[in-house]
Amino acid sequence: MLSGDVAAVLDAQAQAYPEFLLESAGFFLNRLALAQPYCWVAQPERGAGLLGYLVSYPWDAGLPPALDVPLDALPPGADHWFLHDCAVIPSAQGLGVGGALVRAAAGRAMADGRQRASLVSLASAAGYWLRLGYAPVEIHGGELTEKLAGYGAGASYMSRAFPL
Repeated sequence: MLSGDVAAVLDAQAQAYPEFLLESAGFFLNRLALAQPYCWVAQPERGAGLLGYLVSYPWDAGLPPALDVPLDALPPGADHWFLHDCAVIPSAQGLGVGGALVRAAAGRAMADGRQRASLVSLASAAGYWLRLGYAPVEIHGGELTEKLAGYGAGASYMSRAFPL
């Protein structure tokens, strides 16, 4: 993903998610500035627009970051790969776009020595992530519950060991 892709990413995001989940251009530019090698887009062979995108970055084993909040820096010595967002436009769903994006970004994370992958799953996607080997993480305390509430009812924090 490049900064010039952000307008198309915002369009794809709006097609894939309800309004309460939409993140700003500033969010995407922030993550690109911090972790551009972990942010990917899928484009059609011909034509404009994107089929989907993935935003991820090195993270630690603690709480997931909040939605649409810029980060000043990534945690030093991070051993996790945090998959923040993977979205595929409706017309491209079922074509393997999401899986290709996940494999590409996870491959980079594994090559860089990350030991685990983590993400926040929307309730509607939990089955997909379970099939890929992710399992819910139990972190007790109100802060995780508060962060997950921003993702909608039934969201869960999930993790798995590498390799995928």
